[in-house]
Amino acid sequence: MSDMKASCNAKIILIGASTGGPGIIEKLITALPENFSVPVCIVQHFPSELTPSFVTRLQTCTSNRVVESEEGLILERGLVIVAKGGVHLGFSVGEDKRPMIHHILSGIRNDFIPSVDVMMLSAADMYEPKSILAILLSGIGDDGGDGMVKIKTLGGLSVCQDEKSCPVFGMPGRAIERGGANAVLSVDEITEAIKRFGE
Repeated sequence: MSDMKASCNAKIILIGASTGGPGIIEKLITALPENFSVPVCIVQHFPSELTPSFVTRLQTCTSNRVVESEEGLILERGLVIVAKGGVHLGFSVGEDKRPMIHHILSGIRNDFIPSVDVMMLSAADMYEPKSILAILLSGIGDDGGDGMVKIKTLGGLSVCQDEKSCPVFGMPGRAIERGGANAVLSVDEITEAIKRFGE
């Protein structure tokens, strides 16, 4: 992976979820404005055979383009990328400093593949911290905690779903306990935060 940073004006939204996440993600993607200005990358813990149908489901909710992650895919406005099952979603950057998808075969976590932590830590290494909005939604376990802590520590924006609106408070709860959240918000509030970040 390249050591170069993406250009300072590059922005990205990262969404991580597990159990209870698909319906919440659908609500967030449905609310995206047309031709949304910031690419959105999603890690949802799914077996690899279910990811394509999830992509199809999300595409019915938005006029923005929804795709499964591919090696070398350029991150552009109006693009929603769902992590491909069986590999970790990471990031790289070309000589023109345009960010792109880089699949990682093994990472710091291999209990979930793809892993929210791997995605977020990769973004933290490549993007200017203030250009990252990291969102951790419903899920069992603690995946995403390391990534949220690092992004917040570096100066990025990290948001956890609140317990009241969360079917399973494991992942966001653990991240909050570790000090990995700038804000703890309901689903409706997260929707508004995404829109503001894209302005």
